[in-house]
Amino acid sequence: MNHKEKKIENRLFLLLIVLLIAISIFLFIGINKNNAQYLISTRGIKLLSMILSGTCIAVSTLIFQTVTDSRILTPSVMGLDSMYVFLQTLLIFVFKRKLPVLLESVPKFMITTFFMILVSILLQKFFTNKSKGKLLYMILIGMIVGTFLDSLSNGIQMIMDPDEFLILQSSLFASYSKVNTTLLAIAYGILGVSLLWLKNDIVKLDVMSLGYNQSINLGLDYKKLLRKKLTLVGILVSISTALVGPVMFLGLLTVNISKEILKTYKHRYLILSSTLLSIVFLISGQLLVEKIFNNSFPVGTIINFVGGIYLLSILLKERKVR
Repeated sequence: MNHKEKKIENRLFLLLIVLLIAISIFLFIGINKNNAQYLISTRGIKLLSMILSGTCIAVSTLIFQTVTDSRILTPSVMGLDSMYVFLQTLLIFVFKRKLPVLLESVPKFMITTFFMILVSILLQKFFTNKSKGKLLYMILIGMIVGTFLDSLSNGIQMIMDPDEFLILQSSLFASYSKVNTTLLAIAYGILGVSLLWLKNDIVKLDVMSLGYNQSINLGLDYKKLLRKKLTLVGILVSISTALVGPVMFLGLLTVNISKEILKTYKHRYLILSSTLLSIVFLISGQLLVEKIFNNSFPVGTIINFVGGIYLLSILLKERKVR
């Protein structure tokens, strides 16, 4: 092991220590013998949800930035967040009275996940090789799809019953307060299979990060790997969003900080650091929401606010470099 890898592993170990401290604070703050069992059980479910969400968002964003060769893009450019809002709106508006069974946790989760994955797969046809033109074309199509779905969602929400609208609003923001344990188990099963699918391609992602021409010259089946990774991105984003709601800027924040901290292109390190940071940010945000802001708004609001500021700082930094 060379000096650089030793340095990277030391930083990963420090991130792990920070995560363990954050988990300990989150689980045990305010605990006494009278409320220990109840608080630890409810907080444990929240913690498992944040671990799953943080892992999905970090891994999907890292892969997406690798295949697009851009550090300012997230999978949300494919319109998946807009698809989530549209599906929630449509399900409540159409089926709340006629087929309420579809609004139960498991059917709703499966429907949302299925259609979000389907959209991500369909968008791949606009990004079949690695060129700047194809990249911009895919982003444009994603933005058009997202804008179209947002317009449909807003139109439906305008004519919804006020009670239905209130129900809808509670599902449109990332929240870890009420997570169905059955759905959590299903989501972890999908996540486990997805990570196993990713395992054998981690080194290939290192090659992919060199660019299209270099990857082809090194014998990489770029188009096949691209399709696989975009499908994986769609799966990971879909299960996280369908379970707890959208957290748009979390991946952008943690992946870029990981790259700044580790200074490496190796995805086996970047995946670990991005995941650890994502979970730390989610736990910290949840603590702020619960202990300081008294649950007045969801944790996604804090994450998106900080992530938006960080995105602006990246854009300004790159502008100065040019």
